[in-house]
Amino acid sequence: MQRALAFNVDPTRVAVMGDSAGGNLAAAVAQRLTFDQKYESLPRLKLQILIYPMLQAFDFQTPSYQQNGDYTSVIMNRRYTVMAADNYMNGNSSLDFKMRTNLHTSRSAKASPLVRKCLSHDLIPDEFKQTSYESPSTDFGDEGIYREIKDVLLDPDYAPLMREDLTGLPEAYILTAEYDVLRDDGIMYAKRLEKAGVPVTWKHYRRGFHGMFGALFGSPTEKLGQLDFAAFLKRRL
Repeated sequence: MQRALAFNVDPTRVAVMGDSAGGNLAAAVAQRLTFDQKYESLPRLKLQILIYPMLQAFDFQTPSYQQNGDYTSVIMNRRYTVMAADNYMNGNSSLDFKMRTNLHTSRSAKASPLVRKCLSHDLIPDEFKQTSYESPSTDFGDEGIYREIKDVLLDPDYAPLMREDLTGLPEAYILTAEYDVLRDDGIMYAKRLEKAGVPVTWKHYRRGFHGMFGALFGSPTEKLGQLDFAAFLKRRL
């Protein structure tokens, strides 16, 4: 961004993009470039493109985790996602079991205004709660574990969904897939960005799955996702 012209790049047409864990990094970069004062002099990002992003590690009992989390034949299930989030946070997998059942957070944290605002299941349309979903209890947790990890768990650099105010972020393109534990991370972020006045294009694919965007299986859903994205880029970038 500082040397865009030296590389013959139009600084008004720069986007960040990532899928899955890369979607986490792209969202975090967009937030840093928007809110960190040391980047005030840089051109504004044109777009943030988040393909089935992982955006939080506080709640592993969202509807999409409940519906898709226990499949062992899919690319991304709850066990793998928790292991990745735990390693990213701790450099090890010591909290895997606790995290799978939301035992890594405290009762008071689950009921806090920040969590209720950032991770409310009310952000997720009812149509995504029709199958195998029960509103999870918040009346449990481990205060000791939560005290040790909360500074990371609530850090928007680690979990972009945990930033309370999203006002001013660049336009977003968010892709979610039906058969994906991360589906609701993307949905909640899309809804919260909309509430903050950020232009959002949210594309959801029924019968879609985690990894579909870069897959080479040639299914109609994959092709549609890629065509939709190409059309969006031609219009907006």
